[in-house]
Amino acid sequence: MGSNNNGVMEQFAHPDKPREKTAERTRTAMSTAMTAQVEYLMPKNEHSSPSSPNIHPVSMDYPACANGRPDTSPPRAHVLMRLAPYVAPTVPLLNVYDTFRNYPDLMVLPVVQEGKPVGLINRFKLHEMFSQPFTRELHGRKPISLFMAANPVIVDKNVSIDDLARIIIDAGMQHMYDGFIMTEQGKYVGIGNGHDLLGAITERKQAHLFYLAHFDALTDLPNRLLFKDRLTQACVRSERNGHSVALMFLDLDRFKLINDTLGHSVGDRLLKSVAARLLETVRKKDTVSRLGGDEFTIILDDVGAPQDAAVVAQKIIHAMGQPFVLEGDEVVVTTSIGVAFYPQDAANPEELQKNSDAAMYHAKEKGKNNYQFFKPEMNVQVNARLSLENQLRKAVEADQLLLHYQPQVELSTGKVVGVEALLRWQHPELGFVPPLTFIPLAEELGLMASIGEFVLHEACRQSKQWQDELGVRVCMAVNLAGWQLEQPDFPDTVERILRKTGLSPRCLELELTENVLMENIKQARTALNVLGQRGVLVAIDDFGTGYSSLSYLLNLPIDTLKIDKCFIQSIGLQDDGATIATAVIALARSLKLNVVAEGVETLEQQDFLREQGCDFIQGYFFCRPLPAAELVSLLVKHAKIPSSRKLNCLTQE
Repeated sequence: MGSNNNGVMEQFAHPDKPREKTAERTRTAMSTAMTAQVEYLMPKNEHSSPSSPNIHPVSMDYPACANGRPDTSPPRAHVLMRLAPYVAPTVPLLNVYDTFRNYPDLMVLPVVQEGKPVGLINRFKLHEMFSQPFTRELHGRKPISLFMAANPVIVDKNVSIDDLARIIIDAGMQHMYDGFIMTEQGKYVGIGNGHDLLGAITERKQAHLFYLAHFDALTDLPNRLLFKDRLTQACVRSERNGHSVALMFLDLDRFKLINDTLGHSVGDRLLKSVAARLLETVRKKDTVSRLGGDEFTIILDDVGAPQDAAVVAQKIIHAMGQPFVLEGDEVVVTTSIGVAFYPQDAANPEELQKNSDAAMYHAKEKGKNNYQFFKPEMNVQVNARLSLENQLRKAVEADQLLLHYQPQVELSTGKVVGVEALLRWQHPELGFVPPLTFIPLAEELGLMASIGEFVLHEACRQSKQWQDELGVRVCMAVNLAGWQLEQPDFPDTVERILRKTGLSPRCLELELTENVLMENIKQARTALNVLGQRGVLVAIDDFGTGYSSLSYLLNLPIDTLKIDKCFIQSIGLQDDGATIATAVIALARSLKLNVVAEGVETLEQQDFLREQGCDFIQGYFFCRPLPAAELVSLLVKHAKIPSSRKLNCLTQE
């Protein structure tokens, strides 16, 4: 190993082995976005001090097992390894300080003696030391060994990331921020950091969650969500190549009778056998999906003529007519099939699905065990959508849109200190219309700008009304969408609403997800900095499920991290969720941020979060979202409970 004038030594691990093509494509696509994640470890600029190692973004590749299920066995710690310079324990303190000055984004330096790591230097602790008078004169020539952290986390590079997480939890969660040293046969090879570890655990969890979200657990076929994606892709290809897409909607005849007579276990076996038989009747490039119950769909790509789809439908009816042998009994089940074509029968994938469904019901009306092509007269639901569009346009003016509020509770005292505003549509004839139904429609119709401003204004107005009439001050949390951050006048809109309603900026918290933040980072930085200067609080929603970076948490005026409910709800069921929740809580503490756990539904989850030092919880275990009037008694009761900490929203102007 060589050394330069500063006494700084560098060591490089073996060159990166060639990755699989999939990993290369992943790196290429993510390289720009991931740059921010690694820049806090190594410098951006060249200096006269040692050249920075060639550090690449960490990217996990999980090979797929049978039926598309991802292999979620824990990877080894070496996938997190980053090359970094290190110093000998005899190097003077002043030289190490100069090294950190030359590498402004380097957080830690390992201390290595004869190839073995013996300590770790944190740049902030060193800067704090040099901020004291006469440090340079008194200690500048002393060896760094007198000032290093002599108990860093040191792990073999082949330890699993699950074991690594447990080691860090046992050693103290500060090491999630300081990082850890990796060795091979006891020799220093590189460093890792808590953010990459959290990302690796999250990514593996997400791979499993992706399968659960996109594949049917019983048949391993694509579920409704993945089916819709495949259908959209097929329609896009159809527009390119001029071929048609045929969508078949299948419903099993007499399945309920079989299920009720022979039992649900036999019914499940039948569904699995049906799925296997359907796969045998189509091409590999076609998609067979189970939407739920006994409903299946088949996407036939590149159909040259309607007769091609008719041939497949006849094959399916013939195949389904053969008896299924289940637990020694022969079971015969038939199917009714509806067929619609894109673009002949539909202008978009949603309409194609609706029309094939209508054709299937027509097949049942024709006596079942047959197939029917879609005809325009079958569809009686088109006008319903047009009616819903017109009614949604009038909903704001007609006061049909309203807000419900879900309390946020301080764990240490049980006091309600905040609420999250949630949009609802109460239609006079249709009743409660789910947000997932009308919000996408509102986005499509271009109504979200007025609806978004209505939500913000109503939430601020209601919070100020509680203050004036009840003497209750709570933090009002309002969700932001990406399009709002793209509006250059959004900070002015917020300020105008606050001024009009009289609500203090300290009582308003704007929530945005990690994905929204990263997709709109330039606009977000500008808008959030202005809002932060004006006193408005900012929370990162669904933290841990998207692409995050510690550098953004440090550089943006973030006040709160909200742990996504998918991690909270797995507490007590899977270790990964508890591990991630613990890590996020520790991360928030180290950055002096508040942390809110969403989706708390059980006492076990609440107790676990309290033990880990979580600040606040939100979920059905404490209270479901309620209209403002129904929250009054709860707010008045909790206003008398003293808070254990000083909160901005609880402080009088």
